[in-house]
Amino acid sequence: MRHATLFASLLLLSACATRPYPAYAIEDDAEERASVVVSDRSLQGAVRVGKAHVERVPGSNSLRVVVPIRNIDDEEIQVLAQMTFRNRQKVSIGDSTNRQVLVIPPGSTMEFASTSRTDEAHDWLVRLSWNK
Repeated sequence: MRHATLFASLLLLSACATRPYPAYAIEDDAEERASVVVSDRSLQGAVRVGKAHVERVPGSNSLRVVVPIRNIDDEEIQVLAQMTFRNRQKVSIGDSTNRQVLVIPPGSTMEFASTSRTDEAHDWLVRLSWNK
């Protein structure tokens, strides 16, 4: 009986040890506020992103975006970059690039560029992650 009481007490304490965590609100979503997001805090500290050059392509009216990405680390980094084109409401239109490897030497800037397939694109989002 004593072992059963001890077991029940430990079980009750372990159940109380895990608490629920609040979910983050959609309003705090980085993809809603920024045009370039990174997947990892260490990557956030290793890159800087310049002002994008955005233009319409004459004839097709597709959206062309060029984003400068700088490695501020003291070592070469490999980054996966993916661009998703979105409509005016920032909803994906199903036009995303494959993830592309960018090898950026220390202190260097590389341009990541893409052109939408259609003229539906009015906004864009670049996702950066480590190439591991």
